Amino acid sequence: MRSKGARNARFDERRAELLDRLRARLTQRGAMRPTLRELAMSAECSVSTLNHYFGRRDDIVMAVFEDSGQRGQGQFQVTRKAGPEFENSIRDAVILSWTVMTRHGVAAMLAMGMVEGMRDDLLGPAFIDTMFEPFVIALAERLDTHVARGQMRDVDTRMAALALASPLLLGALHQGELGGAKAYPLDGEAFVDHVVQGFVRAYRAD
Repeated sequence: MRSKGARNARFDERRAELLDRLRARLTQRGAMRPTLRELAMSAECSVSTLNHYFGRRDDIVMAVFEDSGQRGQGQFQVTRKAGPEFENSIRDAVILSWTVMTRHGVAAMLAMGMVEGMRDDLLGPAFIDTMFEPFVIALAERLDTHVARGQMRDVDTRMAALALASPLLLGALHQGELGGAKAYPLDGEAFVDHVVQGFVRAYRAD
């Protein structure tokens, strides 16, 4: 007879395997809120299996949100740590954010979160809590350090973090998930520099 610990380990392994397949389906171009049956087909299992490991469809989406947020902890941790000089520190944070969004699939995850969460009283807040707000909080903590050093104006750093993150998110979605790169290509390096320079001019301490 297998131990309870062994059974729990197998459960967690199987659930993680299903999560990877479900994430791939939810972030697939043109996915647009696949049904529970479509998710089961993509995960190569039955609907009852998904019910066993996750629950309802909303529970599946929230599990993907939570798992993706956990995977982003490394980026959030790096984002929290301010560099010694204000402009270079902002540039480092912007480059990191732009890179993970445009080259490592994060923009696709954010797009999926918006598709699933828009005007949904359950999934919308879940997306914000697990995937978007942790980044904003981490960025605000970086800015708090610069304010404390006297390098940045004493402002609401959460608002400033949103002001810095918003053009990066819009640019990444425009180029990738919305297909803008084909007709309206954007020079990524020039865009990053534009965002950094605008933020530094607006918020650098006098």
